[in-house]
Amino acid sequence: MQSFTLETYPTRGQIHILFYKNVSNAADLRKRLLSHDQELSYAFIDAKVVLDKFQLLIATNDAVHHELNSSLITHNIHSEIVYNLSPTTNISESLRRFGIADSSTSIAVVKVGGNSEEVKSHLSTLIHGEESDIKDFSSFADISKIKKYYKIDDKINDQNEILDMIVGSIAVKSVS
Repeated sequence: MQSFTLETYPTRGQIHILFYKNVSNAADLRKRLLSHDQELSYAFIDAKVVLDKFQLLIATNDAVHHELNSSLITHNIHSEIVYNLSPTTNISESLRRFGIADSSTSIAVVKVGGNSEEVKSHLSTLIHGEESDIKDFSSFADISKIKKYYKIDDKINDQNEILDMIVGSIAVKSVS
């Protein structure tokens, strides 16, 4: 787990990012998310579409901005993070593509606010999987899926260039 403070919103609290692999209960978590279980106040993201933590921080910064300006598009800040990862403005498609699926075995989790130890402890009771270093995102990423979702040319293979294009897509969406 890594925790960050958003420079533009330091009073909002820490942003906690965790990565789990070998997850066996994604279907149960997804079912609980769909029923609006208040215990799951986290952004649960299919790690196959995450190339780097920076991608998550950009989406989170935008979500915090929308929350503080009372302009959330989704029902809460955590679903807003998942929505912001997508280059499309279609909410259902964004949540379907970037949120966890029943078959997800690697999950990125983002939590806005809260104490890092409490967040980590709570997630260890919710997620049946192994916590891993967030530096491992790129080794679990499905590059072909990422290129498809962000409409990145197949000829581009440099991960830094792909990340730049992802961040650009997220940024453009927030100003359109």
